[in-house]
Amino acid sequence: MAADLLTRKINRHFDLIDTDGNGSITKEDFDLIVSRMAAGFGHAPGSPKFVELAEVYGNLWTGLRENLDTDGDGAVSREEYAHGLTSGVLTGEGYEQLMQPVAKVVFSLCDTNGDGRLDREEIAKAHLALGVQGEDHEVAMARLDRNGDGYVDEKELVQALQDFFLSQDDDAPGNFLFGRI
Repeated sequence: MAADLLTRKINRHFDLIDTDGNGSITKEDFDLIVSRMAAGFGHAPGSPKFVELAEVYGNLWTGLRENLDTDGDGAVSREEYAHGLTSGVLTGEGYEQLMQPVAKVVFSLCDTNGDGRLDREEIAKAHLALGVQGEDHEVAMARLDRNGDGYVDEKELVQALQDFFLSQDDDAPGNFLFGRI
């Protein structure tokens, strides 16, 4: 994978999870993502879906802080994030423990009609909560629907997340999970 592509993916993801734009990722950023995602799908704080989402994002934050916060300040800077991701924190077991559960819970949250697949509207709501809108959403949707049926199933979403963090293929559909990179 070209270093330039990896850098663009890391920066794109960092910008989306640094919700307050202060240049570092903190627990508060993850709390805001949880609140936005849950609210976008009509789940109030304390509801089962909210609690489940908060738990997986809390585990993700804990894992990132423990592995990436090298200066011990309780936040992950862009540099710490980039260094951690390029050194393999989210590969293998780290990916399975931290990211895969997020993909599965987010899929469950977004599948509002319970048909086992996400349509454009369901994905648009999730993207909006993450700050991905307009053309970026359209680019993502076009690439994530691997079989061309107009939907994204759980396998496609999990594969997209894995592609985003692990793929060395410049054309991997998951590279576009959060829009243009």
